[in-house]
Amino acid sequence: MLTKLTGTYARKVTTWLMMGSLSLSTFSGCSRQFWRRQAEKDTYNAVTEKLNDPRWQVPRIDLKPDVRSRFFDPYDPDCEPLPPDDPAAHEFMHCVNGKRGYKSWHKLGTALSIENPQWLEPYGVAVQGADPVIGHSQIQILKVTLPDAVDLAYIHSRDYQTNIEDLYLDALALTLERFRLGVRFINTAGAAPGAGFSLTNPDPGRSNAAFRPAFGISQALPAGGQIAVELVNQTVWLFGSKDSSASSMAFTLTQPLLLNAGRKIALEPLTQAERNVLYQARTLARFRQTLFTSVAQSYLGLLQQKQNILNTENNLRQLREQLDAQEAQDSRKPNLLPEMLPQMPDDFEIPESLQGNLRYDGRTLTWTGEMTDAQEQELLALTDNEAYQAAVQQIIAYKQGNVVSLSAAQLRTNYNSTQNQLENSRRQYADQLDNLKITLGLPPNVQLEIDETLLAPFELISLKLIQAEKEFRELQLSLGQKLLPPADTGAAVDVEILKDYLSELALDRDHLFEVGLTQVQNDFEPIRQILQATETDWQQTEDGRRYFISEGERERVMADLERDLRLFRMSEREFAIASATLDSFLEVANADSAQSILQKLDADNNGTVEPSEMPSAWQYLKQANKSDSVSMDADKLMQFIRKAAFALREDLQRAAQSLQVVQAGLRVEAIALNRFALTSGEPKPDIEEVVRIGLEQRHDLMNARASVMDRRRAVEIAANRLESTMDLRLSAKTGAGGESSNYQGGIDFKTPMDMVDERNAYNVALINYQRERRAYMLLEDQIKQSIRQAWRQITVQEKRIEVDRQTVRNAALQYDNASLSAQGAAQTNALNLLNALNSVLGAQNSLVSDWVTYENNRLNVFRDMGIMEIDRRGVWTDGFYQKMDGVQSEGSPDFSSVPPIPNP
Repeated sequence: MLTKLTGTYARKVTTWLMMGSLSLSTFSGCSRQFWRRQAEKDTYNAVTEKLNDPRWQVPRIDLKPDVRSRFFDPYDPDCEPLPPDDPAAHEFMHCVNGKRGYKSWHKLGTALSIENPQWLEPYGVAVQGADPVIGHSQIQILKVTLPDAVDLAYIHSRDYQTNIEDLYLDALALTLERFRLGVRFINTAGAAPGAGFSLTNPDPGRSNAAFRPAFGISQALPAGGQIAVELVNQTVWLFGSKDSSASSMAFTLTQPLLLNAGRKIALEPLTQAERNVLYQARTLARFRQTLFTSVAQSYLGLLQQKQNILNTENNLRQLREQLDAQEAQDSRKPNLLPEMLPQMPDDFEIPESLQGNLRYDGRTLTWTGEMTDAQEQELLALTDNEAYQAAVQQIIAYKQGNVVSLSAAQLRTNYNSTQNQLENSRRQYADQLDNLKITLGLPPNVQLEIDETLLAPFELISLKLIQAEKEFRELQLSLGQKLLPPADTGAAVDVEILKDYLSELALDRDHLFEVGLTQVQNDFEPIRQILQATETDWQQTEDGRRYFISEGERERVMADLERDLRLFRMSEREFAIASATLDSFLEVANADSAQSILQKLDADNNGTVEPSEMPSAWQYLKQANKSDSVSMDADKLMQFIRKAAFALREDLQRAAQSLQVVQAGLRVEAIALNRFALTSGEPKPDIEEVVRIGLEQRHDLMNARASVMDRRRAVEIAANRLESTMDLRLSAKTGAGGESSNYQGGIDFKTPMDMVDERNAYNVALINYQRERRAYMLLEDQIKQSIRQAWRQITVQEKRIEVDRQTVRNAALQYDNASLSAQGAAQTNALNLLNALNSVLGAQNSLVSDWVTYENNRLNVFRDMGIMEIDRRGVWTDGFYQKMDGVQSEGSPDFSSVPPIPNP
C-alpha cells in the first residue's frame, strides 16, 4: 500500500514538473535586446548590399547618431527611462477614466531632459539645471568656416538622421520579405511550433494527463506554392492505468494555378522591397548633395548680407563726413547775403544809417558785412511789406546761423535713410543666421559667428587705407581747430600747437605711405600675373585666378591697368612733393618761438623773410606762390606756415583719396569666379551636354524611372486578382512505423461572380501607371529646365560681373570727383555727391550679389546634374571648397564598409 501511494505521488510530482518546464519553454522568449540586435545585423547587411555603386555610396548607415549630437540618446535603448512629460497629460498614465493605471511606469527611472544632457560639454558650457536647454544661449561657436558648418550639420541635422532612418526602415521591411520566402517554423495549419498539455478527471479518483508537442517547418516556393511538414507526438498518462504514446508526421503542398500563381506574383513583395532599399540608398546619397548645397548657399547668403552691411556702414561713414563738412561750411557766416525780392513798395528808401550795408537793385536785396541787433531791428521796421519782411527774415536767419542749407538737408535725409537701411540689413542678417542654425540642427539662440575670410576679395578699399585717410580729417578736427585763430581777432599762431600739428601730420604721412602707396603698388601684381598668363591665349585659366570670357574683356583690363598706373604715378608724385615740403617745415619749425623760426630763414638778418630766402621745397605751395613778392615778419611767417600746413594736409588727404580710387579699380579686376567646367582646365560645357549628364546621373530620376516599372508590375498584380482560384493540393499523414497512413490530393476551383472590387483595383492600377509615366516625364522635363536655367544664369552672371567691375570703377571716380565739387556752395554739387554715394553703394552690393548668384547657380547645376561628388566629411570635392579650412581633396569616395561591385 505504501509503495502504491509513493508511486502515485511520484507521478504527480513528475507531472507538475513537466507542466512547469513546458510553461517556461513555451511562454518565455528571447530578450528585446536579442531581437533588436538581430534586426540591426540583418538590416545593415541588406543596406550594404545595395551600396555597390560609387554614385550612391555613403559613409554612414548606422542609426546611432554622433555622441556630440543634440539628439544622441545616451541611455540603453532596451531599458530607456521615461522622458519628461506634460504634467497634465501624465496624470492619465496613472489614472484613466477612474481606473488605476500601470503602477510601474517609472521602474526604469525618468530622464531629466529630452535632449542629450552631455551635448553642451564640448562647448565648455556647464549646465546649471537639469535641462540643457537653459545653456543654449551660452554656446559660442566662432569663426565657423563652410566645412565647419557642414560638419555641424552632419552632427546635428535632424533631416540627415531621418534620411538614414528611412533607409533603415526600408531595409527592415526587406528583411521581413526575405524571411517570408525562407524556411519558417510553422506547421501545416500555419501555426508556430508549440505544445499542448491537458489534465482531466474523467472519473472520481482518476486523473488523466496529455502532452502534445508539435513542430513544423514551411517553405514558400518562388512560383507561389507552399510546402509544409509537421511532426506531432502525443503522450497520455492515465494515472492508475497504462500510459500511451503516439507520433505522426504530416506534410502538405499547395500550388496556385491561376490566382496568385507564378513568380511574378509570388516574388513581387520581395522584388519591391529590394528596389525600395535601392531607391532609399540613392535618396540618401542625393540628400547629401542637397544638404551641402543648402548649407553652402545659406553660408554664401550670409556672407553677401554681411558685405552689404559693410558697404552700407562705409557709405554711412562717407555721408557723415560730407554732412559734417557741409554743416561746417554752413556755419560760416558769409559776408555777402543776397535774397531775391522782385518788387518793393514805391516809397521804399534805404536810410542813411544802413546805406553802407544794405543794397537793392530792383531784383535782389543784398546785405554786406556784420549785423548788430540795432541794425536787425531797423531793417525789420523799414516797411510792413510781406515780401520784404520774408526776405529780411531770411537774411537775418542766415546771419544768425539758423538756416539749414538745402545741401545739408539732403545729406541729412539721405544719412537718416541709410541708418534705417543699415538697421534693417542687420536684422535680415540675424534672421538668415538663425535660419542657418535651424538647417544645421542648432538652437537659434546659440552664438554662432561665421568666418568672413571669403569676403577678403570684396574689400575693394583697404580698411587701413580708409583709416589713413580718416586720420587726416581727424587731425584737422582736433589740432587743426586749435590752430585756427578765434574769429575777428589777430591772435598769433601758437608755435607749440603748430609743431604738434606738423608732427602728427608727419606720422599720418608715414602711415599713408605704408598702407597706401606700398599696398596699392602691390595690388598691381595680381593683375599683371593674370595678363601675363593669358598673353598668348586669352582663354587660359587657372584655379583660383580670374579668367576672361572674351578677348575684348582682356583688352579692356589692359587699358584700365594703364590708366590706373598713370593715376598711381600722379598720386605718388603728389605724395612725394607734399612729403618733401612737410619735412622742410618740420626742420624749420623745430624751434621754441616764432622769432627763432624767422632767424633760421632770415639770411640777411633784416628781420623779415624774403621769397628768395624760402626753401626750394616751398615753391610748390600755392600760398608761397602768392607770396613770391612779399616780405614776411615773424607773425606773417607763422600764418604762412599754418596755411601751408593746412594745404599739405589737404594734399595728402587728396592723395589718399586718389589711391583709394586706384585700389578699388585694381582689386575689383582681381576678383575671381570659379569657372564652370566638368574638370579643371576644360572649357565651359555645352548646354546639351550638361542636360545629358543630368539625365544619366540624377539619382531621383533613376528612382522615378524605376517607379514607372513598379506601377507597370502593379498592373499585372491587379490583373491577376481577376483570375479564378485554382489550387493544387497534396497532403499526407502517417504514424510511426507506417501505421495509419493517409494520402490526399485534389484541386480547389472557385469562380467568383462578384469582382467589382478587383475590377476597380485593376482600373486604378492602369490609371496609376499612366500617371507615373507622366510624372516621370514631368520630372525629366523639370530637370532639363532647372539645368538649362542654371546654365543660362551662369552665362549671364559672367557678363554681369564684367559690367559690375566697370560700374565699380566708374562709381569710385564719380565719388572722387563729386567729393571735390561738393566743397563748393552750389546745390547741384550736393546732389551729385548723393548720386555718387548711391552709385558706389549700389555697385558694391551688385558686385557681391552677382558673385554669390553665380556661385549658387554653379552649385545648382552640379547638384542638378547629379555629379556633385561629396567627400566623407560632407564637403563637395570641388577645389574651391576643398581649400577652405585646410580641407584637402580626397578624390572619389572610397568607403571601406561598402563591398566592391559584384561581377555580372
